[in-house]
Amino acid sequence: MSSEKLGLWARLNRGLEGLRRSLANVGFVLIVVLVALGLSQGDGTPSVPEGGALVLTLDGPLVDAPPTPDPFSALFDEGGFEPLVLAEVLRALRAVKSDAALRGVVLDLDAFPGAGFATLERLGAALADLRAAGKTVVTHSEGLSQAAYYLASFSDELYLDPEGDLWLRGLASEPLYFGEALDRLKVSVEVLRAGRYKAAVEPLLRNDMSPEAREADQALIDSLWAGYAETVVANRRMDPEPFDRLLREWPQRLLAAGGDSARLALEAGLVDELLPRDARLDRLQSRFGVDPEDPMAYQAIGLGAYLANRPEAPLPEAPAVAVIVAEGTIAPGAGGDGQVGDDVVAQIDDARLDDAVAAVVLRVNSPGGAANQSEQVRRALALVQSHGKPVVVSMGDLAASGGYWISSTADHIFAEAGTITGSIGAFALTATFEHSAGALGVSTDGVQTHPLAGATNAFRPLNPGLRTMIQAGIDRTYAAFQARVAEGRGLTPEAVDALAEGRVWSGRTAFELGLVDTLGGLEDAIAEAARLAELEAYRVQRFTPALSPLEAMLSVMLDAVGLGPRPSAGPLGAWLASVFSGAEALINLDYRNAGVVVWCPRCERLTP
Repeated sequence: MSSEKLGLWARLNRGLEGLRRSLANVGFVLIVVLVALGLSQGDGTPSVPEGGALVLTLDGPLVDAPPTPDPFSALFDEGGFEPLVLAEVLRALRAVKSDAALRGVVLDLDAFPGAGFATLERLGAALADLRAAGKTVVTHSEGLSQAAYYLASFSDELYLDPEGDLWLRGLASEPLYFGEALDRLKVSVEVLRAGRYKAAVEPLLRNDMSPEAREADQALIDSLWAGYAETVVANRRMDPEPFDRLLREWPQRLLAAGGDSARLALEAGLVDELLPRDARLDRLQSRFGVDPEDPMAYQAIGLGAYLANRPEAPLPEAPAVAVIVAEGTIAPGAGGDGQVGDDVVAQIDDARLDDAVAAVVLRVNSPGGAANQSEQVRRALALVQSHGKPVVVSMGDLAASGGYWISSTADHIFAEAGTITGSIGAFALTATFEHSAGALGVSTDGVQTHPLAGATNAFRPLNPGLRTMIQAGIDRTYAAFQARVAEGRGLTPEAVDALAEGRVWSGRTAFELGLVDTLGGLEDAIAEAARLAELEAYRVQRFTPALSPLEAMLSVMLDAVGLGPRPSAGPLGAWLASVFSGAEALINLDYRNAGVVVWCPRCERLTP
């Protein structure tokens, strides 16, 4: 090699070495800065105001598991509303119940994005417990959605701004249908399914709802709305018939109120008073005291600060009940936020092999997904049971299709009345474009060695042999699904078949049909798991996906300065969080692939 080339190579090496050192120095400085900030912040957590209130600002999606800590995105993401972990919100409400320092809770629901019925029911029950313990619950709002009003109805005092908006309208299931549109585009869609009620594919085949889907959807929304209406009517001390008539006559009643939604809400007894912002502040100050540092505020503490003031007690030296969350679409692969994959299987295996774990609770919030991955999760739970450890399932908003598959082996299944579950069925969807291509003058032709060699060509009609293969696979999956349910629930194949066909049920109906054992929440499931394991004393151990050593180190440091998964209470941490704000992690469930109908919180109606 010439001396000129050697010199070029040496300069390149020096340049790369310099870049490496620079990056290492930047990383070191960043770590030092974060540690210094953490040390300088000290204990900046605001104290709990004597006689004040916990302000529960529900401005983010409520999830069962916090997003996987990502320290890098916590530093550089643009931020947004962060998910709120349901278990932490409930823990805070339980703490207020026995906290002599606080008089009650103020609900801030103006930016509430909505939640599933099961989540609303669990939060509502916690608010009802607070009131029963003598604490005051107040909601003051400039506008309430239908979902927000469910929670607001649990208030002792419910104030709406005179210019505020409130509209209750019930539930609807109105999917769009594309059958004719696909015909016009000359797209050939074929569906192979097992189960008359697996209606998720209907929008691609029809121009209207099938009788089977109409029957199932109507029964579902009637059951869900019954739970909503019964709760609101009881909380507001109204009669059911006038409440139902109010919704049916809302346009006429609004017209009679001069188009004033707030006035209509007051006249109908939905709210207690119409108060502008300053009057609402006066009420809150008279109830909870004036903030000594701000005369334009009342004594209050936020969720993050309150949890920091009331940390969980150290885990006792006792056998553990493991809590594992299966939240999201079930799919092969590593898994992660919004997906149930191999990470959940690994956590179940860890709990099985951990001698300190005596029982497992699986929290399921999933619309289903891949049958093979569902079986991997179910099989892992069955292995836990084979080791003599009971398995209890706690269903959240949604545990349908594969979500029910993974639940079926449990020794005991809990669901909320508003849980959406069932959907025991299977389907596959294919689309071919031979007619679309033909309309453009495009065609395909060729040779094959065997009949199935070109079977996956999307520009030919579906190969008859491939159709037979797919249908055989669907039938096998459906039979396996039914067999797992029959074995796990102790039912005959005939009984399972009557409950299957892909039909979706509310938790209330599923309980009546024997698909779940008890109506209750996660805490009830944990207590039942301890009972089945015959534990007199136990601790709750929450399993989460493992972090790499670097991720774990950065996560600890970021948490120290208020950038961790839980909002910081300290002023410096709050400022840093506002600057760097952590990763926005909206759980994006693929409901369509599950073949279920769910409540869309933002549009406030049922949608596939």
